[in-house]
Amino acid sequence: MLRIGKLYKAAMKLSPNRLFFFFLVATICPLEEAYAQKEVLYEQYIQNPMAINPAFTGVREDFNMSVLLRRRWFLLPNSPISQTFAMDGTIAGGKVGIGLQALSDRMSPYFTTGVYGSAAYHLNASADWKISLGIQGGINVLPVYDFASNTSVNRALGSLGAGVWIHSEKYYLGISKPELLSQGYGSRQTTFEYRQPLYVTAGATFEAIDLVKITPSILIVQEAGTNLRVDAGARAWYDEKIGIGLFFRSARVNYIQASGELQVSNNVRVGYTYNSKAHESGITGTGNNLLSMHELMLKLVPNPSRFHIN
Repeated sequence: MLRIGKLYKAAMKLSPNRLFFFFLVATICPLEEAYAQKEVLYEQYIQNPMAINPAFTGVREDFNMSVLLRRRWFLLPNSPISQTFAMDGTIAGGKVGIGLQALSDRMSPYFTTGVYGSAAYHLNASADWKISLGIQGGINVLPVYDFASNTSVNRALGSLGAGVWIHSEKYYLGISKPELLSQGYGSRQTTFEYRQPLYVTAGATFEAIDLVKITPSILIVQEAGTNLRVDAGARAWYDEKIGIGLFFRSARVNYIQASGELQVSNNVRVGYTYNSKAHESGITGTGNNLLSMHELMLKLVPNPSRFHIN
């Protein structure tokens, strides 16, 4: 891990072309633990719950679109950027949700590109509770560097996930495995395996005082070969116009996530998220400079029927 960390720090001083080559080589360097092929998407579950649980597809009923741009330095031209896009809505009178997500990650050594479609079936469990059953499928395009031929190629691998989402007006519980397939990727020298985490998330919405809504939530992640992960935090909305959030994340590195959102109109929401450390820092080794990360969000709901927290 320390060797990878030193290489990572040295790479930040290289030209863009050499930096690109470094990242391709780093992709197949031996690591103590395999890095996630969709880590960036998973870490955006607060802004986009569909990222970790396909059963959330269509839960809001209204058609939603969101774009998130993720960078370390927004003012530095041509610096690496990760982009994610998500949209979902319902058909069949609200009984079926359909969604689409796309990822272009240029921040981590894995340079992942992916497209994923999801569908969910919504049914009434009681007068107050609904159950959604969801499935997701798509393709991950991952770079693989071949030392023998001194070339790099993009390898496309399938992705399949499933989940359950139980919710009422005030509470929700989600259980999901966004990656069910067990696949390897890499070169003949080094092979990595898909991560297959199990996510359990729960939350609630409370009317704290007049015009103020508080939405605490918790996420538990279980994965073979790693310690149990627990994230916790809350968001607060004033008059359904201004939202702030604070979360503790216990990923490969522990970090704080703070966010601010503004409901510009009934249709448009903008937001900013600050991460005290980048989750990619988990592969740089101890003693290295763990850089922060910034995210910008744009959400569009063409015909909203009501206000949605997410």
